[in-house]
Amino acid sequence: MHNLTARYSATQFTHWASATGATSLATAYLLGRGLSAGTAGTLLALGGLLSCLTQPILAAATDRSPRFLLRKMLLGMSLLCSVCYIMQMLPQLPLTAAGIFYMVAIWSADAMVPLLNALSVSCQQAGYPVNYGIARGLGTLASAVSTLAIGIILARFGSVWMFVFILFFRALNMLNLLRYPAIRKAVPDNIKKTAESCSIGQFFLRYPWYCASLVSIVFMGMYLAMAENYMITIMQPMGGDSSHVGTALFISSVAGAPVILGFNAIRKKISDSWLLKIAALGFLLRAMLVWQAESITAIFCIQLLQIVSYAVLAPTQVCHAEAKVCRADMVKGQAFTSAAFAMGCAAGNFIGGQLLRWGVETLLRGGIVMALLGVVIIFLTANKTDSYRTAVQE
Repeated sequence: MHNLTARYSATQFTHWASATGATSLATAYLLGRGLSAGTAGTLLALGGLLSCLTQPILAAATDRSPRFLLRKMLLGMSLLCSVCYIMQMLPQLPLTAAGIFYMVAIWSADAMVPLLNALSVSCQQAGYPVNYGIARGLGTLASAVSTLAIGIILARFGSVWMFVFILFFRALNMLNLLRYPAIRKAVPDNIKKTAESCSIGQFFLRYPWYCASLVSIVFMGMYLAMAENYMITIMQPMGGDSSHVGTALFISSVAGAPVILGFNAIRKKISDSWLLKIAALGFLLRAMLVWQAESITAIFCIQLLQIVSYAVLAPTQVCHAEAKVCRADMVKGQAFTSAAFAMGCAAGNFIGGQLLRWGVETLLRGGIVMALLGVVIIFLTANKTDSYRTAVQE
C-alpha cells in the first residue's frame, strides 16, 4: 500500500511546531498579559495534570469503539486548540478567561501526543508503511526551530503575531489529517486467544510488568523537566541568563534529532529493552555531570547527552508499548506511557520548586536520585513480558 511516512512526518512536524512554540513561551505570554507568576504556574500545571488524567480515558474510548476514531479525535482536539488561540487575539478578553483558554489549549495539545503515536501504529497495522523515527525526528526539529522563532516574534512583533504563527501550523496540521486514507480498525487473525479491550482499572491487572516499567519513565520525566525548567537557576551562579538557557535547550533539541531520525536503523541492532536502559543511564550521566559543571560551556556540552537520553527514550516508548500491550489495548498502551512521562514532568516541576528552598546544590543532588531510581527500575522491568500478552498471539 501507499507509504504514509511523508504524510505522517508532516503531521508530527506541524503538531510540534505549534505545540512546543505555545508551551515554551507560555509563562512569558501569561505574565505579559498581567497574570501573577503563581497564577500562571498553577494554570499551566493544571493543564499538564488534566493531560495525565484524560489521556488514558480518551485512549480507552478509542480502543473500545468498533470504528477507527483516531483521525476524528485528532482533528477535534486540534480545532479546540485553534479556537483557544484565536480567543487570545480578542482585545477585550478578560484576563482570567485568557489564562483558562490557554490552559485548555496546552491540555489539548499534550493529550494529542499518545493519539499521534497510536496513529502511526494503526497505519502500519492497516498495511500503510510509516517510518516513525523520521517523522518524530522532524517533530523534534520543529520544536527547536519554533521555540527560537516564537521567542523572536514575541519580543519584536508582539503576541498577536505569535498566535498567527501558531495557528498557521495548527491549520496545516488539520489539513494534513484530512488527507489520510480511510483506515479500518485492525482485526487480528489466527489468534490463540481473543484479546478484548479492557477498562483503565483492568489495564493495571492485565499488564503489571509494563505498568511497573512506566514508573521508570516517570522518574526520567521528573529529572528532565526539573533540569530544563530550573536551568536558569542552575546557570545564574555561572553568569548565565535566559538567552543561555534558550541556547542550551536549542542544542539539546538539535542534537537529539538525528538519533530519532535514524531510530529504525538503531532499533535493528539494539533491542527496545536495552534502548530504555541506555536512555535511563544517559539521564543519570547528565544529572551527575550537571552537578559537577562549573561553566556555561560545560552545560552546553552536557546538553549533547540528549543523544543518549531523551532522543532514545521518546521513540522507544512507542515501540515498547506496541510490543508489551495487545492490539486491543494499543491506544491505552500509548496513552499510559505518554501520561507517565507527563506525570513525571509535572512532579519534577513541583519537586524542583521545593528543593530550591535548600539551594541549587540540593536541586542537583535530587536530580541524581531521580535519575538513579529510573535506572534501577528499568533494569528490573524492561525485559519482563506480562503473561496475558504472552498468551495472546497477534
